[in-house]
Amino acid sequence: MNKELYLDGEWFIGGEIFLLGYAYSTKKHGFLYGSRLTKKNFLKLLSPGISIFFYGPDIGILEKHFNIRLRTRYLCINLLRVFRDHIRSTSYRLADIEKKFGIKRERVEYKKSIFDIYGDWMNPQIRKRVLQYNREDVINLVKLKKIVFRKYNIRKSYLSEIRLQ
Repeated sequence: MNKELYLDGEWFIGGEIFLLGYAYSTKKHGFLYGSRLTKKNFLKLLSPGISIFFYGPDIGILEKHFNIRLRTRYLCINLLRVFRDHIRSTSYRLADIEKKFGIKRERVEYKKSIFDIYGDWMNPQIRKRVLQYNREDVINLVKLKKIVFRKYNIRKSYLSEIRLQ
């Protein structure tokens, strides 16, 4: 049974999700988009007692998109909060935190202008770039969580204190 789920959504302005990347580990990951991006398929990703990790506003966007409450049923942890509480940095952009811990990525173009992602998603010939970018985001969350939790000795009691309510 999976105990941790990492999520990274991409959405249009206004909050309509068009792509949801998920990972249980660096090896077990996937996407929901198009006709597969349904509440039923999203709920299949969840299991009792799972902890959900994300970066930024994703849980709120998902709750609105699927009309569900995740934070009352699952331990939802915003890694942005964890990193701000433990890492000294001038920037908490995910790309900057990745660099700080030596995590490399192949797709960097959307880190410069997130608005480009919408146009590229709508173009079937280059949609795979967006998929690769999202996959790297969600896998890098798994890697960063492991590194930071080990380095700063982050415990379950702290997670209970900062969980989304």
